[in-house]
Amino acid sequence: MRTQRSGRVVNIVSNGGRIAVPLDTIYHGTKFGLEGVSESLQYELEQFGIKIVLIEPCAVRSNFWANLKIAKVPNR
Repeated sequence: MRTQRSGRVVNIVSNGGRIAVPLDTIYHGTKFGLEGVSESLQYELEQFGIKIVLIEPCAVRSNFWANLKIAKVPNR
């Protein structure tokens, strides 16, 4: 991309990179991180004609909550 002085890097995240909720610390941390990396890369690669695209789809229907497994504390 640097040689041809053009190109695009596409990162797909979620709204979890903008709004955090309790008990999803790691999830939101990784989403905020990818947003930060994308923003920094945008400044670094702009001089080479490389664009950074960040896609944040809205809510998507999935079985995420139905498939969630929560560890139980063993009886003592």
